[in-house]
Amino acid sequence: MTGWGHANIEADPGALVRRATQGDADPERILLVVRRVEDGAILLARWPDAPQPMLLSLDTPHPDEGFEDGIARVLRARFSVIAHTPRLHAERLPVRMRHQVKGSDTTGFLRVAAVEVSGEPAPDGALAGIDALPAHEAARALSTDLERRALALGLDLLG
Repeated sequence: MTGWGHANIEADPGALVRRATQGDADPERILLVVRRVEDGAILLARWPDAPQPMLLSLDTPHPDEGFEDGIARVLRARFSVIAHTPRLHAERLPVRMRHQVKGSDTTGFLRVAAVEVSGEPAPDGALAGIDALPAHEAARALSTDLERRALALGLDLLG
């Protein structure tokens, strides 16, 4: 078994970042489930124009940066925390999104990455704040079924 084979729910992040440079690949974006190791709280982003907190998202990192470094960079920049090793869920959640190469709307996929972090979070200048909530409260705070599904998948990865 490889290091990323957690109970057949974990995917190879290397394959995801390699696809990021293929112009004909389905568009994919990553939703992050972020759990603080100190207290188990789920960290959710608060944007100035959004009434409810949400999972942080990012474009698939470029292969030159890599999955782990790309996620660590985003978490350091947005939340000022130190990321541990992220895991990628095998399930792809279909959504409508713009195809970056073709420029048209198409079916794309959200991929769930789960990562534990250390440190006291502090939002960057673009965020209105960061909510640190127990998992059950985080699920209630999220505004869409899609985000609640992503949270559940991420928590499965984290165990």
